[in-house]
Amino acid sequence: LLLKPDGLFVMNELFFKGVSDVFEYTINYNFLDVPEIGDQSYIIGSNVVDFLHTPLVHRSLEELHVENSIYETKHQFDMIHDYRRNPNYTYKNLCKADGEEADDDNLDEQEASPGIIMMLEAENLSADLSSIGDVKTAVSSALKTVGFQILTGSALPPLERAYSETASNFAFILKEGYVVVRAFSENRHVSFDIHLWSAFGKHEAAKKALVASVGGKMDSVTSYRIVAGGMFGVSTWQDDVKSRGPKVTQKCEESSDSPSSVVLKEDPESVAIAVKAGMSLVQERDARVVVVCGYESDSCDSIGVLDKEDNVAEVLPLYTCPGLVNDFLSFEDRQSLITNCKTALIKRLKDSFYGEENKLHAIVLDSGLSEEMGEIILQIIFATFRGQKVAPLGVLADNFLIFAMVEDESEGWRRNLLNTVREKVILADPVFNTRVFLNTTDSSVELHVTSSGDERFIEQLTNTISNIEKDTGLTLEVRHILGGYWKPEVKDIMKPWEASKYMSTKDYNHSSALKQWKYQKPLGYQTVFQLEQGEHFHVGDVVFANHKTFNQKSEAEIIEVDGVNDYYTLRFMSDDEEQISPGSMLRLVSSKKKKSSSARIITATQIDDAFKKTISTVEKDLSTAVIHRIENVGDGYAMIALWSGGTAVLVWDGRSHVDINLFTYEENRELADEFILRFKKAQGSLTTSLRDEQPRGRGSVVNFLTDIEYSKDPRWA
Repeated sequence: LLLKPDGLFVMNELFFKGVSDVFEYTINYNFLDVPEIGDQSYIIGSNVVDFLHTPLVHRSLEELHVENSIYETKHQFDMIHDYRRNPNYTYKNLCKADGEEADDDNLDEQEASPGIIMMLEAENLSADLSSIGDVKTAVSSALKTVGFQILTGSALPPLERAYSETASNFAFILKEGYVVVRAFSENRHVSFDIHLWSAFGKHEAAKKALVASVGGKMDSVTSYRIVAGGMFGVSTWQDDVKSRGPKVTQKCEESSDSPSSVVLKEDPESVAIAVKAGMSLVQERDARVVVVCGYESDSCDSIGVLDKEDNVAEVLPLYTCPGLVNDFLSFEDRQSLITNCKTALIKRLKDSFYGEENKLHAIVLDSGLSEEMGEIILQIIFATFRGQKVAPLGVLADNFLIFAMVEDESEGWRRNLLNTVREKVILADPVFNTRVFLNTTDSSVELHVTSSGDERFIEQLTNTISNIEKDTGLTLEVRHILGGYWKPEVKDIMKPWEASKYMSTKDYNHSSALKQWKYQKPLGYQTVFQLEQGEHFHVGDVVFANHKTFNQKSEAEIIEVDGVNDYYTLRFMSDDEEQISPGSMLRLVSSKKKKSSSARIITATQIDDAFKKTISTVEKDLSTAVIHRIENVGDGYAMIALWSGGTAVLVWDGRSHVDINLFTYEENRELADEFILRFKKAQGSLTTSLRDEQPRGRGSVVNFLTDIEYSKDPRWA
């Protein structure tokens, strides 16, 4: 829902199946021979772009960060490993039937109170930032212009930084949220925190207005957002719910025909087209072909079609052994018949396909073929028996192809047989299994193909589809293309010297990254804590928890408690030790401490007292803070503390969620740890659910001061 209708979704790693369930068209774009990880996949999904039939457009990139000829593509489908077209994708089902109302049309009770904090950095400013009064007036005017209702404002005089930078901070509490402003006059820089619990749609307008108010331009701005808590009881909550997030607006359509709902018909004309399509994918121009048929007394339509194909030099029919399809045979008789059948077939194959110049290029499974005969073919030609490799017959060419038609679900074994060739026999790329529908107005033939040794198979397939559609008027639809392993032996780690495509640092253009590294300047340290009411556990408690290593649930004893981040170190019965969050603990089994029979109710007095106590005791500087409590914003309230060294803003949603936005000019993680530890201890029932830490400053700052203050250039430069 967050994606534009014609947008692309890109995700790294092997999530092809999951992504292809969501989108109509999905490909796995695969980089091979990568050091350490072996290969790297990018899964690309779209509901509009069919990656098989959309021409590539060359884009002139200003900055190409990897410049190495070994990654140049040879053709459009060079790095496509898998493809799927899913006509009943998830997004299609996110629709409204005629007359159906949206879920949020009739809301009687507020169920959630989300909030969003925008972190905004504006630099290279033209306004005079040395006058806190002028900056405050300009910001106040900008907020009113956007339509915010200001409830209160506070300010401190400028302070002199130890390294000769002047900094000021002030805040506005709004009916819709709060805004904290930090002005750095010597750096011509202002940092904004814009936390809204209502009117989320005004975030972008507020961003533009605030930047303009301090003499900035949008090309000198960086921003990002953090999902946080909000406020229950806001008068506009119903409107906020309706305007928040993407909405389902499209009307439901009739589902596309699925493979099980279309009429599948294998008439002679359809069989001829399917066989022609299959043979057009064979690379060899003088191909030797085996057709596996039903009984010799029955018709085998594929033979007649193959005899007319220009690229076929020899056709060898293999008929189903007499008596093979007989449910009344005893086990001993059936085994004897199968053994004799295999012996006869092997002799015929070896007599026909001997030597390197007389290998087999294609196998056609005729519509009259039985499953029993198909299993025998799999065993003797592909050297596979019940999924296990056996001695190969040695009649296959390096590049070969096998294909079959499927009439209904009772012939699903044909799909399985061809996929077994890909998964259990060939294994290593280039190997592809594809499923193609040859559609008329009232019927369809399903063609399955497994190809081995053809690196340009997908290109060949798209050309074949185009030619057949022009010649016959049929519509051909590819439902999937699946590749194999890129190497026969699967390895967890590939050593750098084993890879032919090893990239060193000199292969990358670091100029823009190095420019950012040198220009960035941290001007402060920020931590956003999100706390929820939860159960506290203690050392010695026995809990039922998720064992992450073995992915199973079992009892464990708590041996250490991290009170700052609410992480627990557990010792499982297997003596394994793991650090986990409270969410991974399912229930308390036993405790050495007496537990309260009911959850402690959070009250306004608790929050107020805990915040003031924390401010006054955590550090000497904080004891001089000016603390404001702002009510009448909903069921909860906001508290803000400003002191010479930073700011702290608390938002309680009126129920069970508390946000604390802590900023200090000096980078001091220990202070942040001590702050939250004391607050939780004073309050008594809240635990940390999320903690976000980030530097604030200029130059698209991403590094903390401790990361860069003693380093001239990073190692990668």
